[in-house]
Amino acid sequence: MIKIPPEVDFKEIPLEQKYKSAVAGLLQRIHTIYKGIHSKFGEQGLDLIREVSKTYGKDIAERGKKRIKPEDLKSAALFLIRVFEMINCEGEVTEFSEDKAVIRLFKCPYPFEDPKLCEAHTTMEKVLIESLGENLRYHIKESIPSGGRWCEHVISLKKK
Repeated sequence: MIKIPPEVDFKEIPLEQKYKSAVAGLLQRIHTIYKGIHSKFGEQGLDLIREVSKTYGKDIAERGKKRIKPEDLKSAALFLIRVFEMINCEGEVTEFSEDKAVIRLFKCPYPFEDPKLCEAHTTMEKVLIESLGENLRYHIKESIPSGGRWCEHVISLKKK
């Protein structure tokens, strides 16, 4: 908190409003940084974004392994939903079974327009899920940056 002199009229912002505004601003900032990296470094920039996203995904998975059932698709899907909830995603789960979960987001939270930036960034989600279980597979079936109606994240069991 910033201490303000009593004679200065300053209206306190409610915590929920601060959180939503701060998260939206940080996501927009990530988008802007990614665009700058891609613009300046091209494919090498995308590789850098993928590598950073991969490292972050592994870090989150290590923390997640303490909270979920090992190799359990439903636990992994709920963990990913929690990640999405932390960045104020709006969406719905359209399928949730022992062998498949589909999470549909109605708006890109970052907001990516370039499918290449989206793919590089979502390396984090792929690595996160696939690090939570060798039997788990993650892919994006449809994405807004690729012209889709929504972003559809699919977690499934790998075929034996």
